[in-house]
Amino acid sequence: MDDAGSLPALYNVPLARVESAGNADVSIGDDVHLIDATRSPAFAIGMLAEMGVDVSRVTGSRVLNAEQSNTSIVFDEDGEPTIILKIFRSLHHGENPDVTVQRALSAAGSPYVPRFYASVDTEWPDVGRSSGVAHGTLGFAQEFLPGVQDGWAVALDAARDGRDFTEAAHDLGVAVAGVHGALATTLETIDAGPTDVTATGTAWRRRLAIAASEVPAVADRIDVIDAVYQAALERPWPRLQRIHGDLHLGQVLAVPHGGWRIVDFEGEPLRPMEERAIPDLTTRDVAGMLRSFDYAGAVGGSSDGLGWAATCRAAFLDGYSSAAVSVDLDPLILRALVLDKAVYESIYEARNRPEWLPVPLAGIDAALA
Repeated sequence: MDDAGSLPALYNVPLARVESAGNADVSIGDDVHLIDATRSPAFAIGMLAEMGVDVSRVTGSRVLNAEQSNTSIVFDEDGEPTIILKIFRSLHHGENPDVTVQRALSAAGSPYVPRFYASVDTEWPDVGRSSGVAHGTLGFAQEFLPGVQDGWAVALDAARDGRDFTEAAHDLGVAVAGVHGALATTLETIDAGPTDVTATGTAWRRRLAIAASEVPAVADRIDVIDAVYQAALERPWPRLQRIHGDLHLGQVLAVPHGGWRIVDFEGEPLRPMEERAIPDLTTRDVAGMLRSFDYAGAVGGSSDGLGWAATCRAAFLDGYSSAAVSVDLDPLILRALVLDKAVYESIYEARNRPEWLPVPLAGIDAALA
C-alpha cells in the first residue's frame, strides 16, 4: 500500500526462493533467501504455462530493463525471440484495459498491434468491496516484434537531423485510424449525451483555470481559449468508444521496412482504472499524437523544429482521414482537445521543467491561430 493517491495501491511483487544469500533481494534469517520472481526463469515459464501458452519450444528468457511501471520478459522459442510477457506491478479490480483492447484488436485481425496470446487473472482480499474479494489481471503474453524501434526515438532522430518524416507520420495516421475503426466494431460504443459533453467541458475549464493561475501567458489567453472550448461543446459530438487513452510517439513501434504497431493500451496512468474503460472521443488520441510531434520537433533542436512538426501533424491527419476505416474528425473538437492537452502541458512544465514551458505555449498559439 502507499499514500500517493486517494485510494490504497496494491503492488504485485512475486517472490521466489533461492539457495544463496548472495543472489537474494532479501533474506529472512540465515536460511530463507528470496528474489523478485520475475528474475526466475522457472517462474516466468510457469506464468506462460498458467495462461495456457505452449512452452514446449521455449529455450530461454530475459527481463527487459526499459520499463518502469511494469515488468516485461522476452521468451525465445528455438533460439528466436517470439513471445513477450508483461507482468503488471500495480493491480486493480477488473480486467486491465491493455488486455481488453489488445485481445479485441487481435481477434479482429488488426495488423497494427502485436498478436495477443493469453492472460492470467488472480484475486485478493479487498475490504472495500462488498464481496470482500477483488479480481484483476496479473499479466498477459503477446507476440514479440524483433527489430522494432521506439517511435519517439525514431521521430526524435528525424527531427534532430531535419529529416523528412511525413511518410512515416502519414502511415502512423493510417494505423491509428485502423485501430479506432476496429475498436468501434468490436467493443462498446455509445452516443455522447449531454452529461458526457458537460463533464468534458468542466474538465477542460478546470485545467484552464489552474493553468491561468500558474502561467501568466495562459491567463492572457484564457478568454480566447474558453471561446474555442464553448464552440466545441456546442458541436454535434460523434459516438464515444474505446480508445488508446494515452497515445503519443512513445506508445508506438516503428517496424523494419515501414509500418507501425501500437502498444500499451492501459490508458492515462493518473486516471482511476475503472475510468479508463469508459468510451471516449477518438479525437483525444489524435490530439495526443499531434502534441507529441510538437515535442519531438522542439526536443530535436533543429533550426526548423516548428516547421518539421507542422508537416508531421498535417501528414498524420491526412493519413488518419484517408484511411478506409477512419472515424470522422470534427475540426473544432480536435482544436479544443489539442488546446486542452497543451494547457495541461503548460501546468506540468511550469511546475517541473520551466525551461520547456515555451513548447506548450507555442502549441496553444498554433491552435489559436
